[in-house]
Amino acid sequence: MYGKKGGNQFTKHPEWIVSEVTKEKLSTAATGRILTDEHKKKTSDSMKLAHKEGRAWNIGQSRWNNKPSWPEQFFMKVIENEFSDKEYQREYTVSIYSCDFAWPHKKKCIEIDGNQHQRFDEIIERDKRKNKALKDDGWLLLRISWKEFYKDTKKWIEISNEFIGE
Repeated sequence: MYGKKGGNQFTKHPEWIVSEVTKEKLSTAATGRILTDEHKKKTSDSMKLAHKEGRAWNIGQSRWNNKPSWPEQFFMKVIENEFSDKEYQREYTVSIYSCDFAWPHKKKCIEIDGNQHQRFDEIIERDKRKNKALKDDGWLLLRISWKEFYKDTKKWIEISNEFIGE
């Protein structure tokens, strides 16, 4: 079923629930488009390489607009105003994952987690894999629940600032 003609990872994956409206949008988005043989070959070669390198598991799940969420925007201001070390990178790639806020020179990162990180099994399991990948690569990770951060902002600013250090 998954990966067969007439569907794709968005519409046929057994663990994903995709609404009929979304399926229709995905289907009509490609209607009338004709791909050249050259384009098909390039796409096929790219996908084969992505699968071989282990990068294809999250195709379609990335934040293509790469705009920070409101909690991330807030935390960016916290870094600017409260942190000694402001040399971070947002959405920094480690392995096949990206970190919300990373200090590559220290191999430390901070994730700001919304409530979906505690509610949905798929996200919980992905976070476990991400935690392991970061640890295996020598990174230290601090996860902060946005709800907890919002309830006790001063406490979490202090904890996160101390975690990153000078």
